Amino acid sequence: MTEIILKDNVEQNKIDALLAFLKSWDIDAELRTTSSKKSTKTTKFSLSKGIWSDYSVNSAELRDKAWNR
Repeated sequence: MTEIILKDNVEQNKIDALLAFLKSWDIDAELRTTSSKKSTKTTKFSLSKGIWSDYSVNSAELRDKAWNR
């Protein structure tokens, strides 16, 4: 299976023309539309969460070590 993804809003007559063209070449084509999922929830990154929860580190200390290499 090969997918063609149209990223912008395309006029319906252009989509119909594209499908007609593909079908004229005996290419089995169908149209599926999906809603784009945009996450509106943003979270602040924190070093005290996740894998760093058991360590006492801070961002300034990490930056100093990284830039001194």
